[in-house]
Amino acid sequence: MSDIFITEIAVIAGCLMCFSGYKLFRLSLGIAGGVAGFVLGRFLINLTSELGIEWNGIAKTVILVLFTVGLGILAFKLYMKALIAVTTLICAFWFYDDFNFLFERMTNNALRIVVTLGAGLFAGFLIGVIVYYAQKWTISLFTAFVGARVISGVLAPVLWSAVSTGEYAGIVEKNMLGDGVGMSLSLVRVLVLVAFCAAGFAIQLKTAKK
Repeated sequence: MSDIFITEIAVIAGCLMCFSGYKLFRLSLGIAGGVAGFVLGRFLINLTSELGIEWNGIAKTVILVLFTVGLGILAFKLYMKALIAVTTLICAFWFYDDFNFLFERMTNNALRIVVTLGAGLFAGFLIGVIVYYAQKWTISLFTAFVGARVISGVLAPVLWSAVSTGEYAGIVEKNMLGDGVGMSLSLVRVLVLVAFCAAGFAIQLKTAKK
């Protein structure tokens, strides 16, 4: 039941950011701060677990709630002052989640983590500075992307499960990718991300003119 509740909240928050991020930017930034807090809390739990620290279910929940609510409120209160920091954190940890394979040839795990996070922090900082100074277009694109990323993270596993176990999986693969290429969860997630990001960005630009 708790997983369903969290999923529903994530989809609602993602849709708010994706389609109304510019008009509700302060709220969107608070949501982004909450997302950053959740990702940071999850990362710290996973990192400490790899170091031998065991967490029970209640402790994990408490940590995630504290980080999510704490950073969400902080980002909402600080508003534009928190923009660059929130953007940097979100991009860094999503870069770590989605693009750590770029550094998989590094045999030293600690070095790979540091390099991947460092690249993500640098990219996130640059994006944060651009969003801070460029305003409308970049705020719309940034919020559309973050909202779409949240939505894709929730919906992609569901869609992939339906496609991969259904009779239409072969048809989709053949029509979209050709006979020699198979679909994957990563591809489905990218497709959902791009679709929602493009739709959210277009809608935000259209409604912002009114």
